[in-house]
Amino acid sequence: MAADHVARLADGGLVVTARATHDPAPETECTVAEVMTWAIVRRLEDIGVAFQGFASPLPTVALRVARERTGVTHLSASGAVDGEPAAMPLSTEDAHLLEGASAQFTSPEAFDLAARGGVDVMFVGGAQIDRHGRLNNTVAGSWAEPTVKFGGGGGTGSLLGLVEEAWAWRTEHRPRSLPADVDFVTATGNLSYLITPLCEFERRNGELQVVSIHPGVSRERIRERTGWDVQFGPIERTPIPDADQRALIERVDPNRVRRSGFETLSALE
Repeated sequence: MAADHVARLADGGLVVTARATHDPAPETECTVAEVMTWAIVRRLEDIGVAFQGFASPLPTVALRVARERTGVTHLSASGAVDGEPAAMPLSTEDAHLLEGASAQFTSPEAFDLAARGGVDVMFVGGAQIDRHGRLNNTVAGSWAEPTVKFGGGGGTGSLLGLVEEAWAWRTEHRPRSLPADVDFVTATGNLSYLITPLCEFERRNGELQVVSIHPGVSRERIRERTGWDVQFGPIERTPIPDADQRALIERVDPNRVRRSGFETLSALE
């Protein structure tokens, strides 16, 4: 079968879906998308309940993989509890995420669960994420005269202070998306972790600090592409997933939706 397509079984038949539309490197086995996915999987090893919000394809894949490895309870924005779709859809609101789910919940029930302390980790995204871990999903520029209007924060303004931890992710690492201070504070709260195509951050002493650097990335590149004077804690090198780990990721996500949102992806050895 051509490399830009993937086959899966559904309703007793063979379905062929296009892969190239959201896979910038269809011929490549391992990219930073796989490195980021596995970094999140490793971090989920001791987590009991994790909630993945809208527009979170890479964390969704990581949660599905972690579910198979360690049994973490996966709450999807689609309303599914531990859904087991035959293949990951590109949209995190897709009804296919309800396939195989042990239960279904509503948005109010998700808020109630978080308020009761029942969500250990919530995955969030931000058009801007600053050094304090604050999110902006509202406007770029001033409120009175914005240069860009974003989609809004959804429930993050409430949920970020309710969940035990919030983990953020980005498919780009640039000063405009990681400024020293966001243009508008859409949400602030318990954001403790951020992963980007260059590195992993943890919030320490009120500021995001680099704790792990991805393969082939230098400190100088991180400094150049971060909007504040980034500090480095005790540094690790983010591991490249081995062949078995990559096979598990690919089995869960044959459509490679984990690679969506990246402009380019280089091969990693």
